[in-house]
Amino acid sequence: MINSRHVLPGMTAAQLRHVIHALRRSERHCGRPWASSLPRRVLVTCWHLRANLTVRELASVFAISKSQVHRIIVDITPRLAALLGGNLDRRWSWIVDGTLIPTRDHSTAAKSKNYRWSCNLQLLVRRADLRVIRIDGAGPGNRNDPVHYRRSAIEALCRRHRRVLADGGYRGIRELVTPRFHGRRILRNRTWRIHRRRRARVEHAIARLKNWRSLRDHRRQGVHLLATARAVAFLHNLQITMRDSP
Repeated sequence: MINSRHVLPGMTAAQLRHVIHALRRSERHCGRPWASSLPRRVLVTCWHLRANLTVRELASVFAISKSQVHRIIVDITPRLAALLGGNLDRRWSWIVDGTLIPTRDHSTAAKSKNYRWSCNLQLLVRRADLRVIRIDGAGPGNRNDPVHYRRSAIEALCRRHRRVLADGGYRGIRELVTPRFHGRRILRNRTWRIHRRRRARVEHAIARLKNWRSLRDHRRQGVHLLATARAVAFLHNLQITMRDSP
């Protein structure tokens, strides 16, 4: 199963084996056993996160029922999200930024600047290798980044670090390093150009996360968006780890 169906999620067989080994520790052995093996359930979830296929389409691909696909996604996704753990070493340079995730659940989303119903995610990224340290937020997308930042656990991490890069939208937050302003405009000097090049790394990380199409059009309820984003971030970090390992 691993050798035949790991191409679409964009993961190698070694990466999938690592995910399966990590999930075996949290596997429950009480109650009714699963009809599908753990490797098969991991693949179903990875296909869902990467291709954003509907439950009906996944059921057709894996020749299982739609209810079983739904139960698999509900079970595996938060377990993948719980595996996300970033290196909190303050010697590394960090970047914080927000991004909008189109969300079909209008009870948690709001019409934002791009006129779509979306939620706002706050990301804390390590600049050296684009590893995601923390994801938080998932509030309505019609509010500015500082509003979501102040309500997230990322704020406490940035206060301890005190050298976190951010764009001009975070102006006035003392623990973040933002561009200098002259009046209402950014002072575009040599310091700003250096800051812009360094901060642009977070945009690359966001683009790589959105290669997983579940973050381009979130079909599930809005309360599950944060778990979905953290699961994708864990898989993103795993790809970086396996790439950099000898």
